[in-house]
Amino acid sequence: MLKDLIIFILVAYIVSRILRFLLPVFRITSAANSHLKNMQEQMQAQMRENEQSRQQATQGTFQNGQRQSRPKEGDYIDYEEV
Repeated sequence: MLKDLIIFILVAYIVSRILRFLLPVFRITSAANSHLKNMQEQMQAQMRENEQSRQQATQGTFQNGQRQSRPKEGDYIDYEEV
């Protein structure tokens, strides 16, 4: 009876020490994974926004496959005018 009680106390002590180590490790791991997942989602959202703004800028520059004319600066002469 006393032997069983001592074994139970030793096993309980070992389990408690293991859990004191493992539980924080699991918490830190899950927190790091969720933080990493959030960062990846934010990066993907930014990439989508950048792609959309790039497409809108491209659509604003080109109309029906032709480029909009921009005012020329300086003494630039078009090749056709020479």
